[in-house]
Amino acid sequence: MKTNLKMLMLYFSAVTAMFLIAVSGCDDSTTDPPLYGNNPNVLTFDSIGVEEDSAAFQSYTGINLLTGTTTIDTSGSRDCSLQDRTNGGFDFYLQNGQLLDNLIAGGFEIRFFRVSSDMNVTTYDTLSKVPGYVTFVPQDFTDDNTASGGVWGYFNAPLSTTPVYCFWLKGKKDAGVTPKNVYGILQPREATDRSPNEVYGYRMSFRVRINTNGENDFRKQILLEQ
Repeated sequence: MKTNLKMLMLYFSAVTAMFLIAVSGCDDSTTDPPLYGNNPNVLTFDSIGVEEDSAAFQSYTGINLLTGTTTIDTSGSRDCSLQDRTNGGFDFYLQNGQLLDNLIAGGFEIRFFRVSSDMNVTTYDTLSKVPGYVTFVPQDFTDDNTASGGVWGYFNAPLSTTPVYCFWLKGKKDAGVTPKNVYGILQPREATDRSPNEVYGYRMSFRVRINTNGENDFRKQILLEQ
C-alpha cells in the first residue's frame, strides 16, 4: 500500500510540474525581438568608378559624393577628381575637385583625413562611426586630397592596400546645396590599368557611405522604435 501511495504521489507531482511549465510557457510578459530598419541619414554607394581616359575634358574622372555618381572632369557638381602625381600614368589620388584647372568656384570644396592606412572590407562594412571622434570640427579635416603630399600614399594597380578616409563636403554646405554638413567614409575597392606606367587606361572604384545629417554615424541600419 505504501508503495502504491508513493507511486500515486509521484504521478501527481509530475502532472503538476508539467502544468506549471505549460502555464509559464504561455506568459504574456515576453518581449518582441528588436526591429531594425535602414538609417534615413545614411546613404551607401558600393562602387563608384572613375577612369583616366584620353578624351580631353570628357574623361569620367570626377565624383559627386553627395549622389554617388561619376562625373566628367569639367562637371561643376564634382567634389573630387582622380589625378596622378606627375601626369605619367601612375601614383593616383583623389584631389579636391575645386583645384582641377580652377574650373569651378571655391564653394565646391572637399576636405579629408585618413582613418586607416589599411582596413579589410568586413571592418569597413561594419564601421558604425569613425573611432576617436564624437563629432567633427573643421580642424579634423587636414587635407584637400587623399595623398597628403605623398604622406598617405598613392593608388596604383593592383591596389596594395585599402585605406579608409573620412571626408567633409564643405563646399556643398557653403554653397547652400545641402542644409547640413555632409560627412562620409571612403575606401578604394579595386584598380586596373590597361597601359601600366603610360598616360591613360587607369581605372578604379570606391565604396562610399555618407551621413547627410551632420553626424559621425555611418550605421546602415538602426534600431526602430516599437
